[in-house]
Amino acid sequence: MSYCKMDMHVHSCFSVEEVPGVPNAIFTPKETPEEIYATAKARGMDFVTITDHDTIEGCLRFVRRYPQRVDFVVGEEVSTQLPGSTFTVHINVYGHTAAQHEELQKRREDAFAVVEYCQSQGLAHAWNHPFYRENLSRIEEPEFMRFLDNVSVIEVRNGGRAQTLNVLAEELAVRRNKPMQAGSDTHTGDVGGVYTAVPCQDVAGFFAGIQAQRSRIVGQHSTRRHFLHHNLLANRRRVVDANMRRMRTPFERARLRSIGWMVFALAPWVVGRHFRAQQEMARMALARLSAFSQVNAAILDVA
Repeated sequence: MSYCKMDMHVHSCFSVEEVPGVPNAIFTPKETPEEIYATAKARGMDFVTITDHDTIEGCLRFVRRYPQRVDFVVGEEVSTQLPGSTFTVHINVYGHTAAQHEELQKRREDAFAVVEYCQSQGLAHAWNHPFYRENLSRIEEPEFMRFLDNVSVIEVRNGGRAQTLNVLAEELAVRRNKPMQAGSDTHTGDVGGVYTAVPCQDVAGFFAGIQAQRSRIVGQHSTRRHFLHHNLLANRRRVVDANMRRMRTPFERARLRSIGWMVFALAPWVVGRHFRAQQEMARMALARLSAFSQVNAAILDVA
């Protein structure tokens, strides 16, 4: 049986995020679901999904327009948190309906409730980049590990994360005997740089193969060069271009331009800061999780 491939973490123009420190400015990828699908297929993906932030609007639009595309999977990245520590948690969910999406969104304050609902509905789901946080919360081991044991699958390679964090995620998944998957997490149309491969014949077999721990993880970790060109500079250009017409006054437009040029000028520093933050996250994980107390030195050398 041949391996089928899918980039399991992809964002389209339906993902919307606020730009920190810039009032009234938002960031959205420019790629439409149709463009994402075409690029993924051109790059050898057998199945295609889109996992926009807390919405399936783009997926549903694609399904309505192309109902014959049985190789397309509805997806969503649900933003939630561990209720005790408020540690950031992002959960990818697949194959759900509009009604199930609404139920997932009702449970966003509690990551345990999101996973419990997925399991009650038989929905494939995965904990994305488990060592990522949006706030200043800290890893609290009992809650963190309890959630790890509850969730079905761990994303162990994320194209937007440094090798250190990906290696630690994989090490944790191996230690807890958890199924593994991977995705690019692209917000700039760079689909297929990271993907999951499973021996199967159809979509159902693909997800069953992940659960049976027959998946293979393929693709690159984030590097400073890749982050600079495919994240920071591409996103900077998109934010300025997309938001210029939304600014209400000449002052706001001038401010947006100046911030754009400042980001460009400070790009090396921003990239360095981004990767230092990931190293700090790795240090926190190693210090606060007893599962890593006896990590083989060779594992850390790889990271």
